[in-house]
Amino acid sequence: MKSIITESWLMASALLGLVGFASGSAALVIIGALLFGTGALARMWRRVCLERVVYSRRLVEHRLFVGERTDLTLVLENRKPLPVPWIEVRETMPRGMPVTGVRTHAGGSPGTQLLQRTAALGMHDRLEWPMELRAVRRGYFRVGPTRLRSGDLFGFFDREEETGRPVDGIVVYPHVYPLGDLGFDSARPFGDRRGGARIYEDPSRVVGVRDYQPGDPMKRIDWHATARLGRMQSRLYEPSRAQAMVIALNIPTFDYSWQGSDPVLLERGVSVAASVASWAVESGSAVGLIANGSFPDADRTIHIGAGRRPDQLNRVLEALAMVTAFTTGEMSDALEDSAHPIPAGATIVLVAAVLPAELVETLRRLRGRGHRVHVVKTSTRVWGVDPAPVRVTEVASVVEALEAEAIAAGVMEAPEWVAP
Repeated sequence: MKSIITESWLMASALLGLVGFASGSAALVIIGALLFGTGALARMWRRVCLERVVYSRRLVEHRLFVGERTDLTLVLENRKPLPVPWIEVRETMPRGMPVTGVRTHAGGSPGTQLLQRTAALGMHDRLEWPMELRAVRRGYFRVGPTRLRSGDLFGFFDREEETGRPVDGIVVYPHVYPLGDLGFDSARPFGDRRGGARIYEDPSRVVGVRDYQPGDPMKRIDWHATARLGRMQSRLYEPSRAQAMVIALNIPTFDYSWQGSDPVLLERGVSVAASVASWAVESGSAVGLIANGSFPDADRTIHIGAGRRPDQLNRVLEALAMVTAFTTGEMSDALEDSAHPIPAGATIVLVAAVLPAELVETLRRLRGRGHRVHVVKTSTRVWGVDPAPVRVTEVASVVEALEAEAIAAGVMEAPEWVAP
């Protein structure tokens, strides 16, 4: 509508000048010419107002823990020898990361908020807006995209466009508690390691190849060596005596999917799983993760093989940061997935708010195969099945008190309800 009005205004001013010329009225000619010239100049200014205007961001940290902060600076530069009388910056910010001391508005899509800034730029001018982001909940957050809007001094014509600046991603790791604070024996939280550490293959350490054997998973095949030698080759992993621990996070918080998801229990489970992983890495164990959820934009179960890579804890925490209430299948199926076998003799720690009967049977089978199996219960509900002889540790009441302290201190934010 605005463009129609401004275009009509240009035509009207030209018509006014013609009427003045035809009637011999110098005043009308002058007024019409002034109005038309002003409009034409404003229209031309719209075409050049955003030319050579460069927008960028400086984000200090892309990975944070809940409770930490990071600095973000928005930078706007005018690299042309003409001033920009006014310019509006609209930056898309994640709603899960409050901006300290800055007012924001509701965004156009779920989970977003808009940060708006208006300024004027001189010739070859530069402006910076420093701010601070607070990580109050775990997750994967995006800063961007960004839109710029500018125009002529009178506001007759404006121009708006997206900057094309790539989105900046921020991973906020889950809150990690010392296992001693959760009521575990900090020295031996999952019992004695009877019989010492067993030998298992560390998939993070490839030492060569061997001929393919029936039953080898597809991910083990080395296609480059297969092409070079002309026969199927499988990777040979370095044997390790490090204790292996696989943390399994059962994402459902109710017995049935139509009941939705309890966000408090979901976040509690993620934090407890992260805490167990952190302890395991510090104790020298090879750590893996299974969660019956999926990575963003990927419809596959979260699975990280047990390993001792230097960045293994970061990989596990990053995967846990991205967990949502959406499940990809049953945990019982994920634990016995032949494509991702659990290392022989590995300790399995299941973190769960609910425990279906079929999952109990799976845990008993795994225990019968020589795995040490431990369940960490994150809810106060009475389970309808007895998992004995599998050991269960209840942490709900202890973690609930820790959560209340963190929320009261402003370190973390109370989770939001997820409808079915």
